Amino acid sequence: YTSGSCQIECIATDEDGDELSYEWSASKGNIHGSGATVTWTAPESEGVYNVAVTVTDGRGGKVTDYVTVTVKVNSPPVINTLIADADWITPSGSLQVKCDAEDPDGDELSYEWSTSEGDISGTGPEVTWTAPEAVGTCTITVAVTDAHGEKYTRSVTIGVVPNTPPTIEDLIVTAAHMFFRKQSSSYLIGKATSCQIECLASAPKGSGLHYEWSASGGELSGGGSMVAWTAPNISGEFTVSVTVSDTTGNMVSKSLVFNVVACSSCTFG
Repeated sequence: YTSGSCQIECIATDEDGDELSYEWSASKGNIHGSGATVTWTAPESEGVYNVAVTVTDGRGGKVTDYVTVTVKVNSPPVINTLIADADWITPSGSLQVKCDAEDPDGDELSYEWSTSEGDISGTGPEVTWTAPEAVGTCTITVAVTDAHGEKYTRSVTIGVVPNTPPTIEDLIVTAAHMFFRKQSSSYLIGKATSCQIECLASAPKGSGLHYEWSASGGELSGGGSMVAWTAPNISGEFTVSVTVSDTTGNMVSKSLVFNVVACSSCTFG
């Protein structure tokens, strides 16, 4: 490659056993050293160049030969993507960062990682980054270098946010029949009748939420943020609860109380 170096060796013999001397020349570039082996440094421009050597024996005998070297421009590596598992994380949490890089010349690549804060473990194109204990913005940088010293650098920014649990704003109960009524702190519902319950919950930074429902009686169907609850066919007080958890394991719960009565024993509406 341009400005690169290589060793060139001349293997010569003399039938009379005379001591040989070597005179080197090049159509372009620089020759360093002397004797049978020299180092040739290529010019800064690509092309085809000759490196010649004349071998003499001190008695007037000489022979000349040359080697042709094709010099190309070294293409630097390219980072296609630098991706982290998430763009935010809680303090002391860990995530994977992966660099997808290639070299147009097919050279082997090396990866050097650094971070403004936190710790990096691992080597190569994929590493693990552990966030610091303090909230803020951190930068993770990778420098990809080819076998000839050409380098490409890219960074990704990760936010470190407080480990705040999710919030349940409300539990909304709806029923498409007349055997249902809201009371001050509970709901009145007829035996074996159904209602829908929707959980309105949120989490910082839009963290994925998981909903786990349970009931002290009756049957639950559905999943996620909305379920249907069918009251049991017996009178009494029953509780329907939901626990909402985020991706970091934080949880929050909320419950509703239902008073189940015979439909003929109470006036609804």
